[in-house]
Amino acid sequence: MSQADSRTAPALDVSNLAVHALWGAWFATVLVCWSRWSLPWRTAAMTVGWAVMFWNYAVLHNHMHVPIAKPRALKWLVSRTLGLACGFAYRGYYIHHFNHHKYNDGPGDWGRPRPGEGALHYCLRWALTPWFWPWEAVGLVWKSCKTRSQKLELLLDFVVVDGTLLALLAWQPSLGMSLLAMLLVGQTCIHYLNLAAHAGSDSTDRTALAVTSTSRFYNRYFFNAGYHQAHHLKPQAPWRELPAITEELIRQGQHNLALYVEPSPIHPGWIAIVAAFRRYQSGRERPVPVPRPAVGTSGTSS
Repeated sequence: MSQADSRTAPALDVSNLAVHALWGAWFATVLVCWSRWSLPWRTAAMTVGWAVMFWNYAVLHNHMHVPIAKPRALKWLVSRTLGLACGFAYRGYYIHHFNHHKYNDGPGDWGRPRPGEGALHYCLRWALTPWFWPWEAVGLVWKSCKTRSQKLELLLDFVVVDGTLLALLAWQPSLGMSLLAMLLVGQTCIHYLNLAAHAGSDSTDRTALAVTSTSRFYNRYFFNAGYHQAHHLKPQAPWRELPAITEELIRQGQHNLALYVEPSPIHPGWIAIVAAFRRYQSGRERPVPVPRPAVGTSGTSS
């Protein structure tokens, strides 16, 4: 994919940066106020933090493909803080994610579900792996670093994320443990998105690489993340262009309409469909039929 697609993106993507600034405000508030808060306030703060983290993952994903801040120094800084916001060593997750784009959830994709693996097991396994069983994942991304600079950046990103967490554990153990728990819950939800976006996809079929969700709510607030087939075919296209690209793919017959759905990945009904699909993959039951809107319409579900 030519980088020409990304040249239409602004030097500063204000909407994405605003969402990331929201995380910065949350994090600063937690650092300042944690010791004064009672248990209910701390619980509420971590609940808000989980939601903000999940929202920031959409920003992190956009930034990996088309930087939300193009000035070199700002791009470098935002990469580090986005990694911290989501609990991912940025360069490691970048390499892992582009491996996913290379193999489209098929053979060779490091994040592909194991045969017969249920949805909850998959999400928990990947949420826990970077923290407690990191060597396989770290080894894969380390070997894929192409330059000494990338290896140094990977090491720095682990220091930023793990070092911050260790510092908080030493300073205020309750805050450090709460943040780790929030990150684990958030990352479990984030890894679910991969299952939702590829339930029924086929890495060998260019018309069926991913599921498209037309949910207005999801696409409005998560930067058109629902247009996943278009994203896999044109990963360097700015997020604002994905709806138009999707329409063009449909006109050209490059989008399998069985993977064009109305519910968003975070809709309870779609979560149930994904869980049932994984049970079907393991041979335990038949899949739940996926509702599909008429082509050319926009979904309204959340």
